[in-house]
Amino acid sequence: MKHRLMPSAVALCLAAVPALAEIQPHQFKVVGTWGNLASWNDLEKPFWAEALPAASGGALTAEAIPITEAGLKGGEVMRLLSQGVFEVAHGLGSYVAAENPAIEGTDLSSIAPDFATMRAIADAYRPIMDETFRSTYGATILSLHPWPASMIYCTSPITSIADLKDRKVRVHSATLGDFVEGAGGVAVTIPFAEVVPALEKGVADCAITDPMSAYNAKWHEVITDVFVLRVGYSITFTAINTQLWDSLPEQTRAAMTTALADMESRAWADAEVKEASGVACLTGGDCPLGEAGTAVLHEPGEGDIAARQAILDDFVLKRWGERCGADCATRWNDTAGKAAGLVVPVN
Repeated sequence: MKHRLMPSAVALCLAAVPALAEIQPHQFKVVGTWGNLASWNDLEKPFWAEALPAASGGALTAEAIPITEAGLKGGEVMRLLSQGVFEVAHGLGSYVAAENPAIEGTDLSSIAPDFATMRAIADAYRPIMDETFRSTYGATILSLHPWPASMIYCTSPITSIADLKDRKVRVHSATLGDFVEGAGGVAVTIPFAEVVPALEKGVADCAITDPMSAYNAKWHEVITDVFVLRVGYSITFTAINTQLWDSLPEQTRAAMTTALADMESRAWADAEVKEASGVACLTGGDCPLGEAGTAVLHEPGEGDIAARQAILDDFVLKRWGERCGADCATRWNDTAGKAAGLVVPVN
């Protein structure tokens, strides 16, 4: 039996060699997200350093650095990719949406109550994202995956949406600003690296991000309360220069597509785990990352869920539709909107 099986096994191995040999070597110039946060350390960096080289027999490698090492801000990455400084970029749609509001379509505040709905939205809107990136940056979308849900962290008690009234709340996108203003708060834009001193000095009373990022950035050292109302899911894109992508051999594109699809699937599952761990790490729970913070945990009530929906309808969707225009809103309604069960008003 062994003698009959061994030639078959050898034949399978030899058959795989030409496929890998057909992948022409290429070292990609890559910029990732923040070097101190989970998306870079657990997903982006391992993909370029380990997963893609393994999937390509060592032919595809990368010179990959996070934006923090490059000295960049989140809104700069796609302009640099379009200029040829980088070939591939990971980033958040909400950070580059100033170039084209349609890009914010997967990041709209409060459009999904859970990860399953958010994934359906991202899948439905991906063709629009790809078309928008091609026309705006000359780039092609290769993957979309989420961070844990964005929540609200404050330096004084917050037990409901109503408590946001008149508070200065740090946001990282226009759509989160719409949410805060819809809740009666004052939206302030502060770079992520400057949030802790802003909270310490009272420049901001509260701030919004996902709980894992909040813990990794040491927000637990200054906040006192966590309100675990999900107010959005930031979606990370992987984009490549379209001219380069179209010029790559078919075998190279196939290897990258397969490897990125695997990373994307793992990222969706990983985000749910990290959301729970992040909350625990901020609020005295079982923290796998180190010493837990002592912030007080507040769960939203039924009134908060209803208030979030009202803000979504009356502020978030309406304002984004105005920024994006009638044609953009219609296309969102026909794709993401159907997946979410929502409608952006079209004027």
